[in-house]
Amino acid sequence: MDKKILYNFFDGYASKEEKEEIRSWLENSEEHKKELFKEREFFDAVILSERNCQNPKEEKEVRRPLLKSILYESIKIAAIVALVLACTCHFYQSKLKQASLGMNTVTAPTGERANVVLPDGTKVWLNACSEIQYPGIFIDSVRKVKLKGEAYFEVTHDKNHPFIVQTKKFNIKALGTKFDVDAYEDSNNFCTSLMQGSVEVSEQVNPSSRIILKPGHQVSMTNGHLKETNAIKDYDLFRWREGLICFKDLTFEQLMIRFEKCYGIHVIVLNEKMKNYVCSGKFRISDGIDNALRIIQKDAKYKYVRDENNTTIYIK
Repeated sequence: MDKKILYNFFDGYASKEEKEEIRSWLENSEEHKKELFKEREFFDAVILSERNCQNPKEEKEVRRPLLKSILYESIKIAAIVALVLACTCHFYQSKLKQASLGMNTVTAPTGERANVVLPDGTKVWLNACSEIQYPGIFIDSVRKVKLKGEAYFEVTHDKNHPFIVQTKKFNIKALGTKFDVDAYEDSNNFCTSLMQGSVEVSEQVNPSSRIILKPGHQVSMTNGHLKETNAIKDYDLFRWREGLICFKDLTFEQLMIRFEKCYGIHVIVLNEKMKNYVCSGKFRISDGIDNALRIIQKDAKYKYVRDENNTTIYIK
């Protein structure tokens, strides 16, 4: 296999014909798969060496830059590898971990967001406390990824290879579409909202239980099972990609759970009257939790204090 074709594929620029050529090549031999993973590891190592550390306060992004001609110049390969070994840049921006078989894990830590471009060109935005796992190359009949938390997807269209998002309890199947999945494992809630295209949502334990969404609708979970679709009432809820936390008719206690993920601090509501206080509004995450709490205080009676380690806020 021509390495230039492989590198174009890794970089997301392979033509449809080149993709089919690679797929056929992989199906012919297990040795071809080993060779592909070997080339993928080298490709990722070179790309990592070319990345610069960004400000950790900025939103993170994982990209596949254009592969430079040095990849084809064997004389320079040793120098590139040496540069990789010497690279001490801590890639905190997305906590990218690459396994030997080409599996990648991207994590958005508490209080942070991240975005990643998958091997097929699909764009993914991760909300705080979220994680996505995906293969270094999609070689199966389906493009499958695993999600913990919340993510927004813009899926590259490929009618022959459906795109599947696997969560703890549900699968979301798409061809080419834009949708949001909210599936935090520490929550009893689940919701998939469709902006464009079409998706099918099914239960892990009962695949025959499924709902097909139309644009502008969403499906949620009730008592562990899928609930009939509803029209999306507030698209602001998906503006977390822009660094905004938007909420409508949430109880104060539910809002504090969101604040914990967005701001990276534990919140304990001791004021019983405040737990069911209903809130609506929006804040810039960058303005900080103190700004948000002070604004809510204008309409609600409560006080808040931090512990001495500044890791917990108590609502009194």
